[in-house]
Amino acid sequence: MQIHRMIGCVLLSLSGAIAGAAETPSPARVQLDGFLAAFNSGDRATITAFGKNHAPPDFLRPAIVDQTLEMSLISGGYDVLEVFETDALSVRSWIRARATKNVVELTVAVDPANPERITVITLNDREAQANPITTPEK
Repeated sequence: MQIHRMIGCVLLSLSGAIAGAAETPSPARVQLDGFLAAFNSGDRATITAFGKNHAPPDFLRPAIVDQTLEMSLISGGYDVLEVFETDALSVRSWIRARATKNVVELTVAVDPANPERITVITLNDREAQANPITTPEK
């Protein structure tokens, strides 16, 4: 009976360790969540600070920060609907605008050598994906 109790304790502790590992978000998911928190703040200083620490250098251009603030204001911020992790370094998600209820795709990829740094971040309108604009062949 003693051995069964010991095996049970070992299995229980292993299942807890596995569950804890499964709950640890990937580096890409951490950055996606961080970007959304900064974006949803609607605050220039918060967005700029996030950009300095985590976004691609181009993100800090005043025009990009202005555009990000405008998108935050128009959308009212975003709520995550679904997240698809292709691997630890990239995620694709569906998010819904609070004000307009529009659903868009947010994609984030991070630098393998520095996973706290985003290399790609894109917001794509779901309607644009469903109805791509094609150019006529000549």
